[in-house]
Amino acid sequence: MKFKEAVQILGYKLEEKYRALGFKYKKSDRTLTMHSKNFTYMIAFFSFSGNTNEKIDVDVCYIINRRPYDPSPDADSQVLYHSLWNKGVYLDIANEEKIDTAYTIICKWMDKILITKLDELCAAE
Repeated sequence: MKFKEAVQILGYKLEEKYRALGFKYKKSDRTLTMHSKNFTYMIAFFSFSGNTNEKIDVDVCYIINRRPYDPSPDADSQVLYHSLWNKGVYLDIANEEKIDTAYTIICKWMDKILITKLDELCAAE
């Protein structure tokens, strides 16, 4: 399996679970995204070089940006950036079984990190 195919399967599984909250998987930029009035909530998937048919490493980042997004260095545009890879959570999505395992881990962190912050920010909007 190739990275694009594996992350697409994972992305659509996550979309199915979080669709009721407004999340939609964007195949073109490999993100699960939801917009509110003042924020953009994302799960972004990044690959590393050296992937093979037996091993596809992926980093999953939970991101909240203020809207409209201003990437200038002095703008306080990012409310949250949490990388699983940087926290020592290494995911492999090379086959269906590994995708299912990654899905469970991603949902756990999604609920703990992003959904908790989403609830807090939406309550304040």
